Amino acid sequence: MSVLQLYKLLIDERSGLNQNDCLLLTFYPCPLRHGSRETDSCLRKAQFHMDLWCYFTLQNWLLDFGRPLVMIFCPLEWFPLNKPSAGDYFHMLYNITTPFLLLKLIERSPKTLPRSAVYLCIITFVMGASIHLVGESINHRLLLSGYQLHLSVRENPIMKNLRPKTLIDLFELLQYYDESLGHCMWYVPLFLILFLYFTGCFTIVKAEKTMPISAWLLLGPSGLYYWYLVTEGQIFIPFIFTFFAMTATVVHQKRKGFLPDGNGLFLLYSFSLSLLLVTIWVACLWNDKVLRRKYPEYKECFSLYDQKRRGKMKAEDLLTVMRSLGCCPTLQELDKHLLTHKIDKSGELDFSTFLSVMHVQIQQENPRAEILQAVRLMDTRKRGFITASEFRARLTCFGERLTDQEVDELLSKAGVACDGQINEEGFAKIVTFLTS
Repeated sequence: MSVLQLYKLLIDERSGLNQNDCLLLTFYPCPLRHGSRETDSCLRKAQFHMDLWCYFTLQNWLLDFGRPLVMIFCPLEWFPLNKPSAGDYFHMLYNITTPFLLLKLIERSPKTLPRSAVYLCIITFVMGASIHLVGESINHRLLLSGYQLHLSVRENPIMKNLRPKTLIDLFELLQYYDESLGHCMWYVPLFLILFLYFTGCFTIVKAEKTMPISAWLLLGPSGLYYWYLVTEGQIFIPFIFTFFAMTATVVHQKRKGFLPDGNGLFLLYSFSLSLLLVTIWVACLWNDKVLRRKYPEYKECFSLYDQKRRGKMKAEDLLTVMRSLGCCPTLQELDKHLLTHKIDKSGELDFSTFLSVMHVQIQQENPRAEILQAVRLMDTRKRGFITASEFRARLTCFGERLTDQEVDELLSKAGVACDGQINEEGFAKIVTFLTS
């Protein structure tokens, strides 16, 4: 068939193309690498896959988001600790239905995608999700046994009495599989498959460059789920890279005269809505004092000493960092922290270990209670106060002795005269404030 005959065929009213679209198709023909299917895919109408997107969104909400809810509401008596829980069964179904729906999406792609890449992504996704299934299942049982998530494996009370000690190494390996390897092998292939599918969702037909009403109705639940996935799974980096790649693909294809069809727009808008929700979420929590104190402040100080950007800091800098965050560990306490985590003084520690050290140190240090207790012990006559001279004698003669100059400075900051009286409660509040 000549170019002229093809052009006449395309301007037929049944084709749904105007003359400008036909000229684009004439000068940007579809590749013939996979036979007639590629040629036909450019001419056929790529309908919105309402059924697949609906199933995909529904199973995400039920089997992924609903999994922890099921474990909360189901009585523990129904699922003994040595048997799979209700959440485990939901996770198993998720590991089956998600790759199946992803394969169906790939099958309906107007463009033939690289099969090897698709198969490798699906296999890796199933493997990563399965690793996460086992790790999360065991972590859930550890929580029921008293495991504390904010502590490292070695600092958890239920781990300290394990014998032999090598069992702790096994639990650390389990945590690595669950939190690091499993998450990476789960989310990265998922976003890569969605991106590969997105690259085939482009058309030159104007009628296909819009989303149907059903797609707009499904956009909210879809975008909200991706927001939950990003915030709960802490996977903002692969998410934002996928979004940027999709945006770059749109710009690249637009230069060729192609725009996303209904399916491509739905996926792009879902990610855009998720990014908007993540931005609002971060903005609302940006000035949260609790979060600022418990995590970001520690992360910022840790990052200052992570000079090689490897997620580790030198053990020799630990004392400086801890003091900059308000803790006052002694050299003996510092050595004990390093010994607990089997870290040499010339070694390094990661952020999770640093958080564990800070947690233990903060528990040991209760400045106000310690100061109040110390002042009360000095008040042997139970008068409710002590004299400055008694206070000076205690600090310069017992324990970690202070010099007279240091005592004078302390009394001066507390607003107490050298021959005055020190109220227990008031002095404790002042010193606590000064050392915080």
